[in-house]
Amino acid sequence: MKLITVVLLFFTLTARLVQADELVLSVHPFLQANEIEAKFTPLANYLGKQLGVTITVKVGASYDDHIHAIGENQVDLAYMGPASYVSMVSGYDKKPMLASIEMDGKPTFHGYIVTRKDSELKKLADLKGRQFAFGDPKSTMSYVVPHYMLVQANAIDHDDVVHTFLGSHKNVALGVLAGDYAAGAIKPAVFSNFESKGLRILAVSPEISEHVFVCRSDLPEKTVNGLRKAMFEASQSKEGIAALKAIKKSATGLLPVQDADYDNLRTIINSLKEDH
Repeated sequence: MKLITVVLLFFTLTARLVQADELVLSVHPFLQANEIEAKFTPLANYLGKQLGVTITVKVGASYDDHIHAIGENQVDLAYMGPASYVSMVSGYDKKPMLASIEMDGKPTFHGYIVTRKDSELKKLADLKGRQFAFGDPKSTMSYVVPHYMLVQANAIDHDDVVHTFLGSHKNVALGVLAGDYAAGAIKPAVFSNFESKGLRILAVSPEISEHVFVCRSDLPEKTVNGLRKAMFEASQSKEGIAALKAIKKSATGLLPVQDADYDNLRTIINSLKEDH
């Protein structure tokens, strides 16, 4: 019986090592699956070429599904929003961090709370009792940070929260423009797409460390080091830059990252928990 167990363990470990030649990159569903695959496949191909492996893009069925997949080491790599990363570490354990993405030369980003241009709203406190649109409850800039901003401004409290989760930043923008919601939380890129349609900024969020790439705990060290090297060097080649720009036009590089970079977001999240 012991011999069988040892043999099975051997084949299991061998299979995991073989899988290092075929990696899966999981991405949270912040857009439609086909849009995300189109954005991240160039980077998957670039990294795969550098390491001599095949990397396939997988889109999580939901933010929770995405967090669970990397938390349980069911995928090899994951691109995570800051709030999803903090949630994953809290619910599972720390994973090897590969790199954070840099936008326009900055390792941090912010979000907007927006309203219609013809709205009478002047400040966040004016939203008290009004309908508000969030994206996904695990999204950094379409829920977590703007929720904190509204609480700090006494615009909402947990006994009188009038809000709806619409699933995506784009849906939030459309909902506000349609007049279904007094205001909503979106990222700058979505605001840029809809500003001319009639949106204006009501408030700007604090700066938060950018999205991050992590990997499963038992990925071979050689593969982890190879991924980091390829990521850090991406901005030094035409192919690498093109792969980054496919994710977002403002992407300028991939940078070293550490868990402490997300401590200010942890403070925000913990503050919201205390308010419950």
